[in-house]
Amino acid sequence: MTLAALGAFDGLHKGHMKVIDTAGVNCGVVFFEPVPRQMFGGLSWRKRLTTPAERYELLRGNGISSIITLPFDGATAATTPQRFSRLLAEIGLFSGFVVGYDFRFGSDASGSTATLKENLRRFGLSVTVVESEDVGGIPVKSGKIRQLLLEGDLSSASDLLGRVYGATGVVSRGRGFGRTLGFPTLNIRVPESKLLPLQGSYATFARIGCRKLKAVAFVVPERSLIEVYVPSLEGDFYGTGVSVEFISFIRVPVLVDSEEMLKKLIKNDLERSMEVLREW
Repeated sequence: MTLAALGAFDGLHKGHMKVIDTAGVNCGVVFFEPVPRQMFGGLSWRKRLTTPAERYELLRGNGISSIITLPFDGATAATTPQRFSRLLAEIGLFSGFVVGYDFRFGSDASGSTATLKENLRRFGLSVTVVESEDVGGIPVKSGKIRQLLLEGDLSSASDLLGRVYGATGVVSRGRGFGRTLGFPTLNIRVPESKLLPLQGSYATFARIGCRKLKAVAFVVPERSLIEVYVPSLEGDFYGTGVSVEFISFIRVPVLVDSEEMLKKLIKNDLERSMEVLREW
């Protein structure tokens, strides 16, 4: 019997992984693209915890090879619970589905887990409902993780995610200002749909190819930009994909009135970052 975990799964946090683990070994994963709340949620919900590429990579890293993407658009949103249930049955690869306790589907989110059970029973398919996952008494929810990231509370966000929060982008050309200060940075552009944490400086790891390098980064969310300085890194990395793992928040932006003051700030950020990363 092969089951499939079904949901939006933005973030693939501990609650999502509980659903996937319940589906068992060799399970499938069925999710929506784009994430429904990306279309209909508020402003912060339009920013994703995982981009499509990141979500696939995380699933593959957890041994999931059977991944089915359901398109989500206006037509999907208007589909009745009965019709959507039939579409699931027509996939024809699974004997049942596993969903979270708060799973909703169909037009106006009118379908509940009870509706799904009733509808799929007619096709001989099972539905397993997984209860919420708590960490330290806090329910694991994507919205809570977003709040923590926007407050700069990386530690609590990581506890709910089950991993360090990160972002992947491509190195692009900048103004070269960092180089003139003695701190040449990798200017990493991430997809506009990706949620970046609170603006400011961070202790980070930068993954470049097979290398995991200690670094300090400055995040500019409104520009979907991460400026990363990796000590002693040399070479041309334009066009290279780089993943950044946010370990610890260092400071918020401050106004500076000279290049010397800015250099001193960056130097202090670097020293604090290296001190933090020594423990990782």
